[in-house]
Amino acid sequence: MDNVVWLRPPGKPCLVLSGDEWWRGTVVWEEARREDGLWWGTVTYEKEGQEIVEVRSQHDLRAR
Repeated sequence: MDNVVWLRPPGKPCLVLSGDEWWRGTVVWEEARREDGLWWGTVTYEKEGQEIVEVRSQHDLRAR
């Protein structure tokens, strides 16, 4: 299995709020809302030359 390449599922383009700025990124949404009633997703974005992967709620994301 040395020739297997694991890929993250493709994310949907979005803007991610970090600090006071919006950064271009992608989001992979969880399959259902959480108990708090919000949608959460794993976001990947580049901020100041660093790739960042975090779990964020719908309040920190905007569709692009």
